[in-house]
Amino acid sequence: MKTVLPDENRKLPPEIKAVRNRILGAETKPSQDQAQAAARDVLTRISRLAYRRPATAEEVSKSLKMFDRAWERGDGYVPSLRLALKSVLISPNFLFLAEPEPAEKGVQPLGALPLASRLSYFLWSSMPDEELLALAENGQLLDPNIYREQVNRMLADPKGSALGERFALQWLDLERLGSEVKPDPSKFPEFDQDLQRAMLQEVMTQFNYVFQWDHSLLELLDADYTFVNEPLAKLYGIPNISGPEIQKVSLHDKNRGGVVGMAAVHALTSFPLRTSPVLRGRWVLEALLGEKVKPPPPDVPALEETAQKAKDLSLRDQLQLHRAKSECASCHDKMDPLGFGMENFDVLGRWRETDRGLPIDSKGTLPSGETFTGPSGLKTILMARKDDVMKHLVRKMTGYAYGRELNKFDECVVNKAMEALKANNYRPSILIEQITLSFPFRHRFYPKLR
Repeated sequence: MKTVLPDENRKLPPEIKAVRNRILGAETKPSQDQAQAAARDVLTRISRLAYRRPATAEEVSKSLKMFDRAWERGDGYVPSLRLALKSVLISPNFLFLAEPEPAEKGVQPLGALPLASRLSYFLWSSMPDEELLALAENGQLLDPNIYREQVNRMLADPKGSALGERFALQWLDLERLGSEVKPDPSKFPEFDQDLQRAMLQEVMTQFNYVFQWDHSLLELLDADYTFVNEPLAKLYGIPNISGPEIQKVSLHDKNRGGVVGMAAVHALTSFPLRTSPVLRGRWVLEALLGEKVKPPPPDVPALEETAQKAKDLSLRDQLQLHRAKSECASCHDKMDPLGFGMENFDVLGRWRETDRGLPIDSKGTLPSGETFTGPSGLKTILMARKDDVMKHLVRKMTGYAYGRELNKFDECVVNKAMEALKANNYRPSILIEQITLSFPFRHRFYPKLR
């Protein structure tokens, strides 16, 4: 009687399922040689995927020794293979992006296989797929035309959504929302895991939408649409949206649209119990404009101490007292006006006209003398400085692709990418092409050993 295969067999990749069926479906128990041959086949295939390159005969033999050990003690084929596969998954070749050392040291071009891995982890945050791996194995990936084709294919692939899930949240510092930073549940009971997830999905989905359809990157700053589900639509006051699925909606409110109108940003840049123009202004300066803000002097009292002395004053007036010191004013003069532009949004991103019974004053006057009112005015200011925002985005994405901090030698890549973006309506495909074709992305420095 043949062995009945367990249901989990249906989850296996086809090539492994075929080998397993051959072993478990045999009329008689296979010999050790038969089982070992089948295990070698599986380990060779899996190691190629895990190591992102063909495994050497020595590497497969090491894993096969684990199979033999379990088989000889009577564990059977599947438990023996499971032990052998564990040896693959704890190998440094799987856990790290191990790039082979070339004979020549110094700056050297990456080989096709390391380049395939660098490309896939940049765009997909995962290993190369079969097509990319096969092109790398036969060296075709080094052909500039084929390389460009693969970049475009990978960006259009659904796995390209990893850019929104990984990079976008890092760029905007939103990974901290829900862990390090979250609204107080006693005052904001609406903020649960579902709403938190929807907030982050709005950001990720718009980012991926812009990249997938090659829209202008400026839509990340100002757009007449966004992506919501029922809980988030209720928060925004958008009618006729039902269900947990994120869906695209048109916006008629100029205060929404773009990252400064998104609830995830408002929740991140608030304290648990109240909004903070300081945190919001600092976020605009650092996350969008790429300006560094110095930490406050150690002897400056917290705003709450000032508030206790001036309970009847608005938040704007309390901040005016709070930054009375000249050493504080230089930073607050830049941060606070930007933050006040988002004061109409509460901690959860709901629109409001008053705070503690006092009307909200969302006017901002910048050190340059420019004035604006509310989120729509703030977006106008940011669009006027769009190249500053885009350059910071370019720097962040380039560093993300390289997997390291940028240095002065990388400035030429950033500047070249900015020139290409401005000449092509800030299309994201141009940015990806500039990064993936750049010299630092396709080369590596191998130091000489003493």
